This record gives sequence, structure tokens and C-alpha cells, in this order.
Amino acid sequence: MQNKYRKMYNENLLGTSDVSILKFYYASFKIQYQKGKVADVDTFLDEAIKVAADTSRTFKIFGFIPYFSSKYSTEQQRISKFISLRRNDIAALFLKDDITDKEVEDLLYGVSVKEKQDRTPEEYLELVKEKILKCYSIKGKKQLGDRIFGYLLASEMIPAYTPEERLDSWHTFIGKEIAPSDTKLHATPYLNRSNVDTRTLLKHLDSIREFYNEIGLTKIVHIIQKDMDSLSGKV
Repeated sequence: MQNKYRKMYNENLLGTSDVSILKFYYASFKIQYQKGKVADVDTFLDEAIKVAADTSRTFKIFGFIPYFSSKYSTEQQRISKFISLRRNDIAALFLKDDITDKEVEDLLYGVSVKEKQDRTPEEYLELVKEKILKCYSIKGKKQLGDRIFGYLLASEMIPAYTPEERLDSWHTFIGKEIAPSDTKLHATPYLNRSNVDTRTLLKHLDSIREFYNEIGLTKIVHIIQKDMDSLSGKV
């Protein structure tokens, strides 16, 4: 049993995805608990929150290490905040003898608030429309609006597959009085304005992922996460 947790620990050490980092902390708890180095899961989570936050600060200080400062510290900071917000759910997960990636993904990106589950597709679309319009009202945020819309296309919540269909869908959804900053509106959203550098693009996608996670559109969160994991290797 100990070897299983040690293997998971080693495989996810310095991981940069949310799933990998949470699995690392899970394995670390199991190893420390079995060795008697930590009394219970609550004690461990107190320390994990502090360690994740401190690790984030450390790598931001050492900003001359581009990979760590742009990716690792950001993920650690987010995990520290996530553990604080979902402490009871994480404690329950860590007490299991075995966990799957799906369980971790459901905890990270699943819907936990009842009112999110009660929303109709029309209500989801209205929330997305409001977000896009807000992006277009702020200087320098139009690209975010384009990509938020692009992920609706990628999820097929709005079916549009050709450049003409995508633009027509934009006009129907947002209105003809607002033209998209990138008229291509790629169904693969990270191709929108592809001249943006990878680090900036990852920040954009992270912001969009957090928005879709907040309103409870888990399907789109998973799509964004796959794009981010693919791009992370190019930093």
C-alpha cells in the first residue's frame, strides 16, 4: 500500500495541473499518516494550505525561472485557495484508500452548489452573454470575450461549424451592433488571435476556466483544461 502512495507522490511531484497537484497532496497525506508524522487529515490540510501558499510566493520571488514562476506558482496558489474553500470535500476524498482521476476532476471542476444544477440552458447562456458584454465594455478584454464565446461553440451549446455560421451565431447571440474583435471565432478557442504569447494565453484560459467553473458549466471547464494542459508544455 505504501509503495502505491509513494509512486503517486513521485509521479505528481512538481506537477502543474490542478489534478496532479491535488493527487500529490493526497499521496503526501497517506504517506505521512501511515508513518505517524501527521495526526489527522485536518492537521495535514492546515499545513497543505500554508505550504501551497508559501511555495507560490517562493517561485514568484525567483522569477528568473520562467517555467516555475509562470505556471507552478500560479497552480499552487489556486490549490491553496481551493483547499480552503472545499476543505470538507477534500478531507472526505483524502480519507479514501484509493482515488481516481475522475473523482479528483469532479471535485475540482464539478458543480457543488444546488442553484447551479437548477439552471436551464437558457439561463447558462444568459450568464455567458452578460460576461462577454462585460469583457467588451473593458479596454483590453475583448479577446477574452471572443474566447468565452468560442468555448460555447467548442462545447456545441451553440452549434456552428463554418466561419459564416460562427459569425452568424455571434450576431444572433450578442447582437449585430457589436462586432467580434476576431471575426474568425475559431471553434478551437485558443486559436483566436493566435499571435498572443503562450504565457498570456494560459492566463486568459485560466480566467475563462474559472468563469465557467463558477457558473457550473463543467463540460466547458474540462475542454479548457485539456487546452491548458496541451499548452503548458510549450511554456
